[in-house]
Amino acid sequence: MLIHGTIPRALALSVTIFLMMTCQALGADATPKKVVVIGPSWENFTNKDGTGLYHELLRAAYAPLGIEVKRIYAPSERAYEMVRRGRADFMTCNDLPVPQLVPASRPMYENDFHAFFRKSNVPDWKGAKSLVGREVVWRKGYYTPENFPDGIRHRELVSGASCLGVVILGRADFYIDDIALIRMSLKENKMPFNMDDFAIRPVGKRAYYPMFAKTRLGEKAMKIYNDAMDVLYRSGEMKKIFDKWNFEVPTFYTHQL
Repeated sequence: MLIHGTIPRALALSVTIFLMMTCQALGADATPKKVVVIGPSWENFTNKDGTGLYHELLRAAYAPLGIEVKRIYAPSERAYEMVRRGRADFMTCNDLPVPQLVPASRPMYENDFHAFFRKSNVPDWKGAKSLVGREVVWRKGYYTPENFPDGIRHRELVSGASCLGVVILGRADFYIDDIALIRMSLKENKMPFNMDDFAIRPVGKRAYYPMFAKTRLGEKAMKIYNDAMDVLYRSGEMKKIFDKWNFEVPTFYTHQL
């Protein structure tokens, strides 16, 4: 099992051999000394103490080649701009293409996204169809109307806690987020309410990909990442990392590799 800051020796050797071949194919100067990754701090994904699913996957991908992974924490929209400007090599993560950035071909995470809503407003839940004609809120930059059926009204707010609050106050019908982030918003909430009056239901599924810079280093970092994810899956180490954080391995790997 991975321990914070370490990688099992046998895995490191197999990943290193494979990725050295990748780097040789890219060119003699292909192995960078450091990659800079940027994105929000999400509980169980990118904890600020260096633990979390994304942190461990990236260490397992880059550390065998001696590549340092430097993390910058920033909101999603700022992170996209930092990558565009060359201040970071890639961002974690997004499910849809981001202008001027290149998505990896291998996902880091896949999960249902959920709706938080007042039960009395939706007595007959019909999944995503229940959102049509209603006011839907989500964190700025986290979703787009393309994630939902036609006919929703939507707003983007600065935080999950803000989204939760407007639904509790009756100023919106649904708050959309990953279940882990809804739980985080519930923990952060300071507004009194009775959870028995509300429900959380799955409303869709999507996979999340790192978004790389259109630079020479971004291209190299993405090639190493994509190849390393295949090695981690085939070695069984990917499943250990996902199991540690109580998440499922994305179906991309289980269906295609």
